[in-house]
Amino acid sequence: MELYNKIELRKTSNGIGFYIFTIILTMYFVSFAASFISSLTSGSLSNIAILLIDNMATIVSMFIIGIFYCMLSRTELNNVMPFKKINGSLLFKTVTIALAVAFISDYFTEIFVSGVSLFGIENKVEMSYKSNGVIDNILYIFSIAVLPPLTEEFAFRGIVLGKLRKFGDSFAILMSALLFGLLHGNIIQIPFAFIIGIVFGFITIKTSSLLPAMITHFLVNCSSVIVSLIYENNFFDKNLCDIFYSSFVFIIFILGIISTLLLCKDKEFFKLNKYEGAPFKERVKQFFSTAGVICALGLIAVEIIISVAI
Repeated sequence: MELYNKIELRKTSNGIGFYIFTIILTMYFVSFAASFISSLTSGSLSNIAILLIDNMATIVSMFIIGIFYCMLSRTELNNVMPFKKINGSLLFKTVTIALAVAFISDYFTEIFVSGVSLFGIENKVEMSYKSNGVIDNILYIFSIAVLPPLTEEFAFRGIVLGKLRKFGDSFAILMSALLFGLLHGNIIQIPFAFIIGIVFGFITIKTSSLLPAMITHFLVNCSSVIVSLIYENNFFDKNLCDIFYSSFVFIIFILGIISTLLLCKDKEFFKLNKYEGAPFKERVKQFFSTAGVICALGLIAVEIIISVAI
């Protein structure tokens, strides 16, 4: 690896690592503060208060700190917030393909959950929410379906992916997807988040826009939160809900296949630019050997261990 490229890769990786490290620390701090406030109020924090605190933590940790990181690294926001104009046909195709992959991954995640449960590892992050009114539902949907697609796509497909692309598209996609998966901090969620992170990164690069990933992310989260609300609050018959949801997934799967076949006509669409610098293995080694990435992975490891042990 050329000396300049090596130094630049390590500097960029270090900055990204400390950005992720700060995100996790902020989340921990807010969680601790919320627990402390709850104890002072005898555990009387309402659902709305808890959701508002979580939303604030998400905005501060991923977006505001991300803006500061861009300022410190002298990165123009245009480089990490790509929103190139995209035609409706390509947008529809990329979103349906990404959705299809997400739903297939979700299916295999369920199999994975069943498998690891045999070893005493349970899914402690299932979405369940008992409604206390319309405002609660609206805020809940915003917290799960609207805010994460905006902040997480800005953080991972914007900043992380955007900063790493100079070292190869494949490298940037895999590293951003891995950090995205690991940040979820739960052994059940990591594989699913990693897979969709790869897809989100790929469609972001191929469209030069965060919009397809944001829309797909929103639809995935929105479908989950709506099903959760229906199941937990008995808004509709569960069997009827299962039929509608299964039909929706099937239609998306078919549309995803059709979209893939149509895009295959463009032989260049599924190709990524070849990196002419250092070998992939060397880039990965330099990335994971920086202090920032090591610190971030250390915090993530603690979080995973806690999620398994508790």
